[in-house]
Amino acid sequence: MREIFEMQWRLNIRTLANIGKDFEQTMADPAQKVVWIENYRKALSAELAELVREVGDNGLGSRNGKIEIVDMLHFLVSLSQIVDVRPADTPVFSASANGTTFESCVIGAFLALDELQNSLKWKWWAKGGGFKPEKAREAVLALWEQLAHVCSVFSLDFDELKRIYIQKNRVNFERQANNYNEDTKTEKDNLSIRV
Repeated sequence: MREIFEMQWRLNIRTLANIGKDFEQTMADPAQKVVWIENYRKALSAELAELVREVGDNGLGSRNGKIEIVDMLHFLVSLSQIVDVRPADTPVFSASANGTTFESCVIGAFLALDELQNSLKWKWWAKGGGFKPEKAREAVLALWEQLAHVCSVFSLDFDELKRIYIQKNRVNFERQANNYNEDTKTEKDNLSIRV
């Protein structure tokens, strides 16, 4: 897992540089941490929704479903780096579902995403509040548990998850080098990923 965290750190440096930001300075700024927790939370939520759509259309274990899980992993690692979750804090990934259902994983993940949002002062009309780092960390750890469960439902062990992550990380670097944006977004480059 340490290698995945290191690769994601390098990708985040590149991605933020492309929008004129220094990733390491941004992560050191308490006000920017909150902004990027929200950015990565929204991105992870979108990837989870894409996974739900994929499972609805093609069932469990689809090729693209595994890529969506890896897309979730990218943003979960990024969140982890902000809230001080380290590779050693992540759960053990097993290909055995042990009765876990996809639906229960999705509900658990959305509840953890809600807890993460609640760790931020997002209710502009509410008094008090403020960023709660420990609550954010707990929510990210809960997301890791749900990701591990989703992987088990997909019979995706850690070795395969890492192999797909490395390939997708390469695709993401290529996207950054080619000025990837909403107007040019395509999923065709994912076809090169061996699942």
